[in-house]
Amino acid sequence: MEKIKPRQLDIMQTLAKMLEKKGPVKITTSLLAKECGITEAAIYRHFPSKRKIYSGLVDFCEDSLFSLISNIKSSEDDPLLKVSKVIIMIINFSEKNPGMARILTREAFSSSEASLDERIGQIFSKIEIQIKQLLQNYEQKTKKKLPLTSTAIANLLLALAEGLIQQFVRSGFKTKPSERIDKQINLLIKSLTSK
Repeated sequence: MEKIKPRQLDIMQTLAKMLEKKGPVKITTSLLAKECGITEAAIYRHFPSKRKIYSGLVDFCEDSLFSLISNIKSSEDDPLLKVSKVIIMIINFSEKNPGMARILTREAFSSSEASLDERIGQIFSKIEIQIKQLLQNYEQKTKKKLPLTSTAIANLLLALAEGLIQQFVRSGFKTKPSERIDKQINLLIKSLTSK
């Protein structure tokens, strides 16, 4: 991601805040400019299109999530604990950044930003691969076989995270997934290791 200028960051942060409050109203560059306290022309001086602003938010999500995953993976924790921490981190990131939760669920995109759907799909695919690798590390370290393939388990755990983010968005950010994710992920992880 190229270096973001302060005004660009301000515009992106404003859009993210608007996505937190978004109801049935479509966010136009005119509304965004008004919210930023600048002209619509000023928005276009910093971004050639509204899609580019959304693209910047997707970049932010991707950079933030993978930086946090990298920190978790480099810790000395047990691989299954790392898996739990990755899932919990995704939930906490979404909860702390409700506008980003709308991005991750693709709800924020209009038809002109639809090409970003694929980027979000790629982000989740890469996260799933990271989880799969941690599960494989667990099997290698412990010489224990998981009850399902690492691919199937990674998919299940990521489906849990995506579902909780979707519920959070659908509830208008009232139903906090962090209130139950610890127990849910612990139950799933225990079921994987108990025989």
